[in-house]
Amino acid sequence: MASIRKIEGKHGTAYKITVTLGRDSIDRQIRHYKTWKPEKPMSARELNRELQRVATEFEQDLINGFQADNRQTFAEYAAYCYTIREQRGDKPQTLARVRRQTERINEYIGQIPIQEIRPKTLNDLYKKLSEPGACRWQVFALPAVDFNALIPEGETRKAFAEKCGVYGNLIRRLCENQPISRKNAAIIEEKLGRKDLFKLTGEGKALSPGTVRDYHAIISTVLGQAYKEMIIKYNPAERVTLPKKKRVRESKTLQPEQLKALLAALEAEPLPFRALITLFISTGCRRGEALALTWEKVDFDRREILIDKSMIYLPETGIQSGTTKTGNSRKVAIPKETAELLRRLRARQAEERLKLGDLWKNSNLVFTKWDGAPMNPGTVNLELDEFCKRHDLPHINPHLFRHSAASILLSNGVDALTVAGMLGHSDVSTTLDTYAHAIDEAKRKTADCISEAIFHKKNA
Repeated sequence: MASIRKIEGKHGTAYKITVTLGRDSIDRQIRHYKTWKPEKPMSARELNRELQRVATEFEQDLINGFQADNRQTFAEYAAYCYTIREQRGDKPQTLARVRRQTERINEYIGQIPIQEIRPKTLNDLYKKLSEPGACRWQVFALPAVDFNALIPEGETRKAFAEKCGVYGNLIRRLCENQPISRKNAAIIEEKLGRKDLFKLTGEGKALSPGTVRDYHAIISTVLGQAYKEMIIKYNPAERVTLPKKKRVRESKTLQPEQLKALLAALEAEPLPFRALITLFISTGCRRGEALALTWEKVDFDRREILIDKSMIYLPETGIQSGTTKTGNSRKVAIPKETAELLRRLRARQAEERLKLGDLWKNSNLVFTKWDGAPMNPGTVNLELDEFCKRHDLPHINPHLFRHSAASILLSNGVDALTVAGMLGHSDVSTTLDTYAHAIDEAKRKTADCISEAIFHKKNA
């Protein structure tokens, strides 16, 4: 039989329900607790009847195997679910994303007991995430002071960056009056003991329906685990109304004249950068896949590369190599021009290795820093930005080369299955959905070919 004790607190009156069921291995009584608080004023008779109902239901749940202790919050149980994902071997980048998104979720529902989460709780959360201002990454920190003057005389930017707890590239951006993330700005202000170094710019937008669905997936996983372990009677995430996912947008690509201008500009660039961008254009590989490529994975005789790793950067662990996005490996053929650039790059690396001696870090990577160490993937974007500025080219990110390569192949009649294999898509439907415009162009070219081969010939 459950026992009930009245608790008077600053937030009103509550009732602690205790149920004793069995004994543990050292013969101690096993007690389960539940705290209940009336949601509305009740008469003494109504209160007693409702208390008995709640206590009986709690006891029955325990007998049936439900561990209905509502003191455990969503944040506490989400942390437990995170350890499960770690133990089963989820990718580091996946774990990092889940951790960031869970922190955001906890701001809204982290302190709510897991037993009290209802579909309406989640619908309210998704509504807030869909409102203007929810998208924080679009809000940046701009320098409010002259960072060039802030660096002590005689001190290098690198040394100053270490003092600030950030990378040297960030200090370079600040000296050029460029924006940085609010997180990094907070780190710098804390390290320097000042609160006047930055001003926020940009107005946060609403999160996209796809991003809201990503948050929902994490919540559903946590609550699904709680349901599996019989902590809750049902998964409320299965009973919510999600925002409609927008149609897959047509991927932006570089036009032929833009590619020609880019290739012409590359002629004047250093060999490592030139080889890297050429590899992007000719293979459609992802940024991390190119940076994880090692020399033994380059087959010059067959003119192909083996892509089986990806380089990532995580603030917690730094630069590290992991599996590809899909976890699969693939061989990709490379044009002779790309192969020639890689040959020259290998020879150049051999020269640098001899010059630097013990200073050279023998990573065996194709694309490295000046001393042979792995490159931070973010460095590629920074160098590409500078390249576009120098040559008056539109803003380009590495993924744009991937889209451009796929579009060129598909629009020229290469079948979607072959392109999907080159890109490393686990499902050809991804290729078909993303590059529908290029496939349509290939169909038009096919029709023109038939017209030329049959009808024009017939009329001659």
